[in-house]
Amino acid sequence: SKARILVVDDEPEICAVTKSFLTKKNYDVLTATDEPSALQAVESERFDLILLDVRLGSVSGIELLRKIKEINKDTKVIMVTALDDEENIRQAKSLGADDYITKPFTSEYLTRIIAEKLA
Repeated sequence: SKARILVVDDEPEICAVTKSFLTKKNYDVLTATDEPSALQAVESERFDLILLDVRLGSVSGIELLRKIKEINKDTKVIMVTALDDEENIRQAKSLGADDYITKPFTSEYLTRIIAEKLA
C-alpha cells in the first residue's frame, strides 16, 4: 500500500504544490495549514511521514512536533525550515525529529530524503 504523508505548512500554495508532486510519486498525501487541523489529522489517521514547517504562522512547528510525538512517537517527522536555524534544528532533533531540510530544496532532494526515511 502507498505510504501516507502529511504536509503541514501555513502557506496553502506550498501544501498544494508539495501534495501534487508527492501524489505523482505515488504517495497518499494529506495537507494541513494550521496546528488544529494537523493535530486532528494525526489523532484520527496514521501517517508514515510528516513534513512539518518550523514556522506555522504564529505557532511554532517545534511545539507541534512535541504534540505529534506525544500522539504517536513512531511517526517519522522531517522538519522544513526556511532558515538554517541551528537552535530550532537542535531542539527539533532532541524532540524526535528524524531529519530537517532547508528551503528552498529541489524536488529530487525531497524525493530522496522521503524515500530514505520510509525505507
